[in-house]
Amino acid sequence: MRRWVRANGLAVLVGVLFLASLGTIVATAARVFLLPHRELEARDRLRDAAAELAAAAEPLVAEVPTGVGPDRSLPDDYDRHLAAVTARVLDRYPGAEGGFYVNGGIDQFAGFAHPTEGSAKPGVGRREPPPLETPSIRRQAKEVLNGSADDPPLVEVRDVGPSRVAVATAAVGDRRPARLAAWVMVRLIDPAQQREELRGYLLSVAFALGGMVVALGLTAQLGRSLRHERRKQARLTEDLRKAEHLASLGRLLAGVAHEVRNPLAAIRSTVQLWERLPDQARTPASFAAVVAAVDRINGLVGRLLYFARSGHEDLRPVDLAAVTAETLELSRAQADSQGVAFDIDFAPEVLPVLGAPQALRQVVLNLVANALQAMPTGGRLVCRTRRAGDAVELTLSDTGPGIPPEVRKKLFEPFVTTRPDGTGLGLALCREIVAQQGGRIAFDPDPPVGATVRVTLPIPRAT
Repeated sequence: MRRWVRANGLAVLVGVLFLASLGTIVATAARVFLLPHRELEARDRLRDAAAELAAAAEPLVAEVPTGVGPDRSLPDDYDRHLAAVTARVLDRYPGAEGGFYVNGGIDQFAGFAHPTEGSAKPGVGRREPPPLETPSIRRQAKEVLNGSADDPPLVEVRDVGPSRVAVATAAVGDRRPARLAAWVMVRLIDPAQQREELRGYLLSVAFALGGMVVALGLTAQLGRSLRHERRKQARLTEDLRKAEHLASLGRLLAGVAHEVRNPLAAIRSTVQLWERLPDQARTPASFAAVVAAVDRINGLVGRLLYFARSGHEDLRPVDLAAVTAETLELSRAQADSQGVAFDIDFAPEVLPVLGAPQALRQVVLNLVANALQAMPTGGRLVCRTRRAGDAVELTLSDTGPGIPPEVRKKLFEPFVTTRPDGTGLGLALCREIVAQQGGRIAFDPDPPVGATVRVTLPIPRAT
């Protein structure tokens, strides 16, 4: 429970870090992708602002000084007059800054106004534009001074230092060359905005790295948990297999006790008869009966021991077709004596299966023996192998009388048999061996004739 809570807490933290990183990246990317749209809007605003500022300054063209003062600057009164016009016009264009360029031998800026800190309204300040932008604005202003009176304001977007700015210039009045040009500028990207975007990128990277670190930790934690759960599941599977095996063995022991009692009683009665009538009772038939009873007990014990040992052999790749062929050869003499023909059809592309060779021989031997016992007066036994996905299927079909449905359901239970002299352990042993080797065994429910049993065994993964 504690591991589950810790793993889920880490998962929630990874999710939060991922969403925070994603949100920061989206916000920063949105600003980048919206920049062209902002440039288009800025061009329209600047064109209107420059035209309006130039129109507002037309009455002042006549007042442009013909010279400069002793300090080679425009008179302060004239600069303040132009700055008031700039501030009044830019009051309607938040974020813009601007002023005028005076030519005619003067080549100076005047009337500069810009937005004040924390306010959208422009305030009166120095005369010249910011130092980095001054040369490009001067060049652009000189260009419109000599242009046509019908030309619209000239708008340019350029990168200046760490900023990206849009500047519009317009000549004042109809005279050419004009002596006064209005300029208006907005910053599309300024250093403060760049610092903010950089912080956003760094923040998103930090979130992403944090998420990756936590995700790696969570992955390692989940990997350890999965390995632990797999080991636990393997132990539980092994315990369940052992429990099922012990349960089957317990049922076998109970059945063996019952099956052994009958031949023991026959042996006891025969020996007691020998004691009372030593000469008359000791006939060859009585000796044969005792030997048959002992053989029956020995067979039961042998099958019981084999059943108890099943599943303890090492599993390795086994050629199921070869094992089946060997077993059929061992049974060929009996089949010939009964008039039973073998029809063998082994698919050539069949791969080896994972199993224990000796145990698989016992399975095939039991199935072949059952088939031969079902055809005492002749018939045909068909043996086939084929590939079935990740497994190999062995099919044995006889032409005997078949198996009643009510008996077929119980055939793999211990001590269930259709023959008076049968022990009922052969098929139970087959099922146990096949199950121990990861396979399946079953009779077809409705074969066209006789009985058909199918054994399916897995192909090793490394094959």
